[in-house]
Amino acid sequence: MPYKPAFPGIIPADETPPGVIEDQTRFPALHNLNNDAEVGLRCRPTVARWIGIHLESFYSNADYRFTWYGDALEIHDGGPWGDADGSPPRVIRPGDDGRYEIRDLWYPVAPAAVGELYQRHPDALVTLARDDTPAPVPHMVAYLTDHPGAPLSLRRNIETALAKLATDLDR
Repeated sequence: MPYKPAFPGIIPADETPPGVIEDQTRFPALHNLNNDAEVGLRCRPTVARWIGIHLESFYSNADYRFTWYGDALEIHDGGPWGDADGSPPRVIRPGDDGRYEIRDLWYPVAPAAVGELYQRHPDALVTLARDDTPAPVPHMVAYLTDHPGAPLSLRRNIETALAKLATDLDR
């Protein structure tokens, strides 16, 4: 089972991710000095929203908050790398191609591991390939909670994050 869901995106050609996920049961060390390298993941607005829902739900919105103001995305990162010191949030606007570049610790998934992920969550990967506004559909909740480190409150947190996103998008 994966440590956390993989999200499709584009890694800029001039950046090299620190490791590749070859097997869904073994991920690169997430906080090893040799592996801690932020890269820019470029993704469509829908995928950026799902990433925010996952991070807010997994780590709690005290550590991460994704807030949308029109097409501007504010990322409040209260974790060890972020704005816990009171610095302003990261503000990300879409590029000319409509994609958002979210800088974080991203790892590409090897083709064999992608096949395994697709076998377990085909509906979720189809949903991520479309531009529908995130909604609390069972296959996405299953996808976002499919890992051994998932807190017991994750499902409830996902529903809360989806409700918050709906409020943000209605502003």
